[in-house]
Amino acid sequence: MNNTGMRSSYRNRIALNFTLGTGLLIALIFLLIYYIVSATVFNRLEKDLGYELEKHFYEVGVQRGQPYFADKAEWLEREHSELEINPVFVALTNLSGKVIDKSPNLKNDSLKLHFSPADHAVFKTTLHGLAIEQVQQVIRENGRPVGYIVVAMPIDESERVLLNLKVVLLIAFPAVLAILFIFTRYLAGRSIQPVLTVIETASKMSNSNMGSRIPVPFVQDELYLLVTTLNELMTRVEHAIDREKRFTSDASHELRTPLAVIKGTLEVLIRKPRSADEYVEKISFCIGEMDRINHLVDQLLLLARFESQQKAMTMGIVDLSELTANILVRHQQQIVEKNLSVDLDTVGIDTVYSDPYMADIMLDNIISNAVKYSSGPARIAISIATSEQITYYTVADKGIGIDSNDISRIRDAFYRSAPLSHPEVKGSGLGLSIVSRMCEMLGVGFTIQSELGKGTQVTLSFPILSQS
Repeated sequence: MNNTGMRSSYRNRIALNFTLGTGLLIALIFLLIYYIVSATVFNRLEKDLGYELEKHFYEVGVQRGQPYFADKAEWLEREHSELEINPVFVALTNLSGKVIDKSPNLKNDSLKLHFSPADHAVFKTTLHGLAIEQVQQVIRENGRPVGYIVVAMPIDESERVLLNLKVVLLIAFPAVLAILFIFTRYLAGRSIQPVLTVIETASKMSNSNMGSRIPVPFVQDELYLLVTTLNELMTRVEHAIDREKRFTSDASHELRTPLAVIKGTLEVLIRKPRSADEYVEKISFCIGEMDRINHLVDQLLLLARFESQQKAMTMGIVDLSELTANILVRHQQQIVEKNLSVDLDTVGIDTVYSDPYMADIMLDNIISNAVKYSSGPARIAISIATSEQITYYTVADKGIGIDSNDISRIRDAFYRSAPLSHPEVKGSGLGLSIVSRMCEMLGVGFTIQSELGKGTQVTLSFPILSQS
């Protein structure tokens, strides 16, 4: 099915569902109208019959066990003499149904008696092919039934009115449904047009065209929220794709360099026989490059794992002083070789509520950078201070520093500030990227202050109330 068919089907489904729901309501309304009209017509007719019955009932007398009309002048009334103008038919019968007397407008016809155990009965029948409604009442003498008085009125006009009403409603119902379906289908098409615009714009987006955005409607309704949410999602996807491209490019570059060095060293090594010392030297160099590759791969895997947030955080109490001491032990050989001194100053609370594994990685990266980019004799100052429910962990060195133009990019993966100015310092540029990502996940503040040639200060801000 093509897109047009799908759109048409969706529009038709909206119109059909709305029409069916509204059609059910209209059907109930039409039935209610018919019932009200029918009940009104026949209730009025029954009242008229009751009035005529009561009027004639009191004119009936009983003589020798037979009922009779005491006032014959009533038969001369026009309504009993003519059929054309709202006639009322009256008959007087004995218990067996034999007519004793009847109104002149009955002529040769007679009303059918309904033998019912009830004293009063109302029913419909026919008279000379005409529909009539008939009411009969038992006549009693001293509590004993002696006959019946029957009063009838034609209802063919009433039934004709109800029939016409039924026909009109039956014809109007499908016509209304058809009009409603067409109108609803048109409105549904107009209503889903912005959605089609969203689909069309989204279908044009690709990896090479992620800058397109869906036009935001002027009316701030549900569609406005949908478009805004989709645009924000596309922005995040665009940034993720850009990061992936940059990460892939930088990672391939960083891995290609040591591999090329190892390959070149080994090619030189096999060109001619070498002494044992030369073999040891070149192989040791290659092992160092392999260690560099292993470290780079470990950092890449670590960064990828936290980028996808696959590692669940395990929060607990972290002693920053103890953690710092353990990290300094790991870097003790390099600190001694570079003739560096490290001062640890603690003021206030030195424990925070954080992920111990991630906290160790963050502090290790910051301290290792301070050691890596410092040259002795020099001092590295580490301080832990608490102020306004925040514990500040600061590492300050007197190393080579960072150019002010590079501060904004120093947290990007694989970015290193002026690497050609200090080729002796090896690194991949992933350390601060990992620290920055972990700080985002843990809600820890991360600031860098640096001046080229004077040193760098890195501060982590741990909220000490995170445990509550």
